[in-house]
Amino acid sequence: MAKKQKRRKGRKTKSAGRFGVRYGTRIRKAVVAIEERTHAAHSCPKCERGSVKRIGTGIWKCAKCGYTFSGGTYVPQTPLGLASQRAIKRAVEKGTDIGIVSKDAMGAEGELGE
Repeated sequence: MAKKQKRRKGRKTKSAGRFGVRYGTRIRKAVVAIEERTHAAHSCPKCERGSVKRIGTGIWKCAKCGYTFSGGTYVPQTPLGLASQRAIKRAVEKGTDIGIVSKDAMGAEGELGE
């Protein structure tokens, strides 16, 4: 009979291994995905260096330049925030009224929420 090989502990479960068998596979996988995104290297909007760390819920700080800014809960820039920045940039380049752009962004937010 062949000898059963042991698997390295934590290879599959990653950071959610601390939960053991509790809470279910789906939730543990979601926790792993969120923690990987949160602890990944993020670039600073001021100095462009990948040294931004999360201080608290939605508060991020660059370790190099000390720039503190607000962002998303798990990532410094949310997809909706990036979309609104692109819309504002486009409006400034075209020279359109920002009020119209904000109404368009609110419409896009409603579509994303549905």
